Amino acid sequence: MIQLYCGDGKGKTTAAVGAAVRAAGRQRKVIFAQFMKGQPTGELAALAELDGITILRSGRAFPFFGQMTQDEKRELAGLHDRILDEILAAFAAGRADFVVLDEVTHACRFGLIDQEKLERILAYGKGLTTEIILTGRNAPECLRGVSDYISEIACVRHPYEDGVKARVGIEL
Repeated sequence: MIQLYCGDGKGKTTAAVGAAVRAAGRQRKVIFAQFMKGQPTGELAALAELDGITILRSGRAFPFFGQMTQDEKRELAGLHDRILDEILAAFAAGRADFVVLDEVTHACRFGLIDQEKLERILAYGKGLTTEIILTGRNAPECLRGVSDYISEIACVRHPYEDGVKARVGIEL
């Protein structure tokens, strides 16, 4: 099935990490793919220590979309394309039965992802043995429509509103 964790609240990636850990603990072959993100984070350091989890991401931090140059947008779209190709190859080789597409909603909304390849990946989530988790804010209808579970995580209050930056070990 396909699960979508969306909304403006904190905890979408954290929920997906928890699900990935649970799946790996049951010997599922997990791919944790991140779109739009490149900075090192605590959850990725922990996931890298677990057997059965493959992490795919850009490997470099980019500015927020509105601050990116056209060259940076093209570069990031190319990196996202490589991630999709790796996921499709893993499916073909039987090396993935649980996939997290973290922040994929943004990549879709900003046109930084190959929609045809994404649709091919999502088709595996409608099969008998593959689970796919999608995360991010402002999920487009194409992702909402295909999802079997949708969890909206709402922000009631967040320190960022008062100028508090992301903290290592808490948000990073």
